[in-house]
Amino acid sequence: MPHPSTKRAVSTTPAEPQAQSAATALQAAPRPISLRSVLIALALIPPNILWVVLMERTDGRAFSTTISLFFTAVFSLLLLTAGNRLLRRFLPHRALRQGELLTIFSMVSIATAMAGVDFLSPLLTLMGHAAWFATPENGWQKFLKDLPAWLTVQDKDALKGYYLGHSSLYRAEALRAWLPPALWWTLFIMVLLWVMACLTTIVRAQWTEKERLTYPIVQLPLALTAEDGGLFRSRLFWMGFALAGGLNLVNGLHFLIPSIPAMTFNGFNAAEWFPSRPWNAIGWTPLAIFPFVVGLGYLLPVDLLFSCWFFFLFWRLEKVAASALGYMAEQPEFPYIDEQMLGGYMAICVFALWTARHHLREVWKRAQGKDSEVSDEREPMRFRTAVFGALGGFLFLVGFSYVAGLPLWLAVIFFLIYFAIAIAVTRMRAELGPPTHDLHHIGPNITLYTIIGSKNLDGPTLGVFTLYNWFNRAYRCHPMPHQLEGLKMAQVSRTASRGLLAAMQLAALAGVVATFWVTLHVSYHLGAAARIHGWSSLGFGNEGYGRLSTWLSSPTDPNRPAITAMGVGFLIATGLILIKMNVYGWPFHALGFSISGGWSMMWAWLSLCVAWALKALILRYSGLRGYRSGLPFFFGVILGDFLIGGIWTLLGLLFDMSIYSLWSG
Repeated sequence: MPHPSTKRAVSTTPAEPQAQSAATALQAAPRPISLRSVLIALALIPPNILWVVLMERTDGRAFSTTISLFFTAVFSLLLLTAGNRLLRRFLPHRALRQGELLTIFSMVSIATAMAGVDFLSPLLTLMGHAAWFATPENGWQKFLKDLPAWLTVQDKDALKGYYLGHSSLYRAEALRAWLPPALWWTLFIMVLLWVMACLTTIVRAQWTEKERLTYPIVQLPLALTAEDGGLFRSRLFWMGFALAGGLNLVNGLHFLIPSIPAMTFNGFNAAEWFPSRPWNAIGWTPLAIFPFVVGLGYLLPVDLLFSCWFFFLFWRLEKVAASALGYMAEQPEFPYIDEQMLGGYMAICVFALWTARHHLREVWKRAQGKDSEVSDEREPMRFRTAVFGALGGFLFLVGFSYVAGLPLWLAVIFFLIYFAIAIAVTRMRAELGPPTHDLHHIGPNITLYTIIGSKNLDGPTLGVFTLYNWFNRAYRCHPMPHQLEGLKMAQVSRTASRGLLAAMQLAALAGVVATFWVTLHVSYHLGAAARIHGWSSLGFGNEGYGRLSTWLSSPTDPNRPAITAMGVGFLIATGLILIKMNVYGWPFHALGFSISGGWSMMWAWLSLCVAWALKALILRYSGLRGYRSGLPFFFGVILGDFLIGGIWTLLGLLFDMSIYSLWSG
């Protein structure tokens, strides 16, 4: 049985033209990964990581990794594709094939995720922050002993250059302090990604070939790299490109020369219109329209677009109602929106696995060497390797966490919750392609603290929870969806998935190494607490260790209202899924309910509302043919915004000046 929204999604996304291509690809022998595509990707990864670290962490005004389609990776792909078009004209035998371009894009994307604001950037902040900023006044010295020394940096002499700058990473004391924990964390990350790769292998055929999920996020890279170059011959594409690029150019000039009028709808806060109780409970509510988000929204199903902005307003009204009824006076976190969204994610995971239950049973039989209805001949790895590789990797992560300070039983539950979220995020992206999915501050560490209470958890456990916040603070640049999307693009472009998965793992390793190196090099030069003004450089540490200090100084019991909210969120999302399965045209989507209360959706909701209005009108008056005809225009909007916006960020970094940002979420 397909997932409840599959039929709807197929009818309103550009996946149908790719369906025949995918079927054809299954019949033809896939091409192996070329060495030159891997080498080109490995050459592009370090400058891409440098760009991301300087932009997101050092400067802190523009963010690529908080959106599903990283504009730095698309920027590189666009330039590479344009150069390849010229090469195809003058030296056609030297030109890169579509599969090679997509291999490069997949490798650069997953490497970029490593440097993201929700992955390694928080880790590097947490590693040394507690030791450097611990004082008798804040009491942090009390919990330094609870932090595993082999995963943190506690040598203040080595940290002095990191925080104050005017120093060098390449000194013996700095390398001795940072290298051991960096190696341990690198091993942890690669095993984490290995488990994701195994899970991706297990579910790929079910989601891609049986349920025929639409993968909206990959449609732009596929269209951009098509060997016939049809996108570049479209007049609508160039119109959209000129419109978004022109707006971005004017807004960037306005930022530098205020006398030039701005052409943007951004920077407004709807909360200013509601100063009185209970309406002021809506909190900060930005009104902003970003062209590339409108373009990405056009690729989404209409019901999801509607649900995104509808449930965003629903969450706001829920807070107003809670204030009016007096609940927020006693419980400021009420109505526990993050907890309700977590329940929604869990429901999405459960239903995704339930609909795949027959496939999973056959995969298990194949892994045991028994007769099975499923074949793994063209999977990224044998099902036996995937199943037992996932189990082995899971046990390693549990053992790693036990040595760090988590009880075994708690480590098992922790990673079960983590991979449930990973499956939910990957399913969301494969089926419906939301432009963002953050789920802030409600990962397994916060969830277990909420359920168990800090009274029942010791210092080392809470210390590991704090350290593990680096990959659980939010999930905007989660690596697992990039793995599955890379395999989808490999299928369409007839590229060997086994080789691509290995190449993506290599790219992830290169991304981890490059992120550690670039971040530490820049920090020792500028000073993480001196000339670097991006919030990430210190903010993650203040946030994490401030919370740990509160946990230890003010022990709490299990938070029953928050636990109830998790259950309510699960039931609401489950109800929405069941209704959608049985009521044709039901407009409310469980995914919209689950993602619309987060930070990034505050920035994206109005853009998605605009995309919903445009797409609904086009489908109503021009049908599916009109929708498909409009795709090049919206592809152009995305690429125009990414190209000119990316250039502005590069100019800002090059000349060390404030510059216009194409995205703030």
